[in-house]
Amino acid sequence: MIARGQGAGEDKFSRTAIMMKINENKARPEDKTAWSVVVVYDDAAAREKAVDFCDQLVERFWARFQFDVNWWSFGLLATEATAAEAADSAARADLVILSSLRRGDFPRPIKDWIESWLARRSEREGILAGLVPGSGFEASGYEAEKHHYLRDVAHRGAMDYLTQLPQSICHSIPESLDFYMQRAEERSSVLEEILCRQPPPPLIN
Repeated sequence: MIARGQGAGEDKFSRTAIMMKINENKARPEDKTAWSVVVVYDDAAAREKAVDFCDQLVERFWARFQFDVNWWSFGLLATEATAAEAADSAARADLVILSSLRRGDFPRPIKDWIESWLARRSEREGILAGLVPGSGFEASGYEAEKHHYLRDVAHRGAMDYLTQLPQSICHSIPESLDFYMQRAEERSSVLEEILCRQPPPPLIN
């Protein structure tokens, strides 16, 4: 695992660095599939949650994947040049993680930043992980608003939406209730549209 960015927590990174060294001794990087990860967090608590998520990600999948992780805080994204660099990374990333534990919706500048890279993914497959209080469809209030927004972002970007660590990342279908509920809603909408269509007029010979 390669970690880049600022403010990711030195104590946590020490643990991750040790794990990375052990992993490198057991499997060569050229034997692994490269995965790019972008992590965006709003404060120290959200950063810690994201670091724990990444630690578990590496621990579960180190044998087959080499992770290149880039870290960005909401504060860093307030700088235009930094936001542009982070957007470039997110547009190409295999996994984008947004960690936010504060009450209320995402700040407008963060939503603008998300939209800036979303439009550039061009149907590229990937995963969007929302580390937000609540669990997807079980969330309520401001938590539900955040999940709803991130789920919509994932849908528009042809990405899978996760709220927890997947059991597998070898394929594009995650083992996530949010994913299956989202796909069921999409198929229901398509079926309803088909059923509501007027049949063509009969041919007159």
